[in-house]
Amino acid sequence: MQDTDNFSLTESVFDYEYENGRRYHAYHAGEYPLPNDEKEQDRLDMQHHLYTLLYDGDIYRAPISKDIKYALDIGCGTGIWAIEFADKFPNTEVIATDLSAIQPGFVPENLQFEVDDAEDEWQFSHTFDYIHLGTLAGSIADWPRLLQQAYDNLAPGGWIELIDFEAWASTDDDSLPPDSAYAQFQTLLADAARKFGKELNLAARFREMVEEAGFVNVVDERRKAPLSPWPADPRLKTLGEYMRIVMADSLEPYCLALFTRVLDWNNTMIQAQLAGVRQDLRNMDFHIHTTAHCVYGQKPFS
Repeated sequence: MQDTDNFSLTESVFDYEYENGRRYHAYHAGEYPLPNDEKEQDRLDMQHHLYTLLYDGDIYRAPISKDIKYALDIGCGTGIWAIEFADKFPNTEVIATDLSAIQPGFVPENLQFEVDDAEDEWQFSHTFDYIHLGTLAGSIADWPRLLQQAYDNLAPGGWIELIDFEAWASTDDDSLPPDSAYAQFQTLLADAARKFGKELNLAARFREMVEEAGFVNVVDERRKAPLSPWPADPRLKTLGEYMRIVMADSLEPYCLALFTRVLDWNNTMIQAQLAGVRQDLRNMDFHIHTTAHCVYGQKPFS
């Protein structure tokens, strides 16, 4: 393990912005609409554990070999995924980037954190064998350019992997009324994100986007996830309880900046709407679910 206090950072990246009682990143301030405070960091870590529950304990699904030399994690958040990956691949040099320097200082020796904006020109000194992008929907304005940069920075035969939830809940039995607080909320959120220039509900299109970027052998592993413990199946009921906790904690960070900056709502209006959404998440008559997508593809060898 190593202490990574030397991020080669200027103090300005820690001059965080504060808005509506939440803390936001300073580097390229305003580009990313979610906060970076400790409450948000806890949510991100819980979200990571949800993915592992959905994907059989795995933190990656692409068929990468154990002897890969270089790996890159874009939008690493707290660094929890990158740390686990670096532990599993001790002979791989791992770089993890994010707009916020919120990662721990004591990490595996083969892992380096960097403050960077994935939408800037990538300037790495070597290509990678594997690139991971986790939960970036709503964070990126130009996805074709991002995927092109990933393609260009992968070695031939290297793999890209994206994972995210669809930012849209639905039911198989029409049990969620269209005038419910939840249905209204997700429509408002999608509209605000689109107006902000960073579309949120993209996960279902990841496979198409990755294929259009030139990757081959593309796979979309889908996992349906209940948003509350309404299923009778014990495993799905437990998963639904976890999902409800994470969803309840995700509502405010996802909408607060977007609703105030884009829709011109005030905090009182937002909290009133969220109270109704949380009530809907507790209503077991609403059989709402979403779908996680883990999409991976390979850069051709030639």
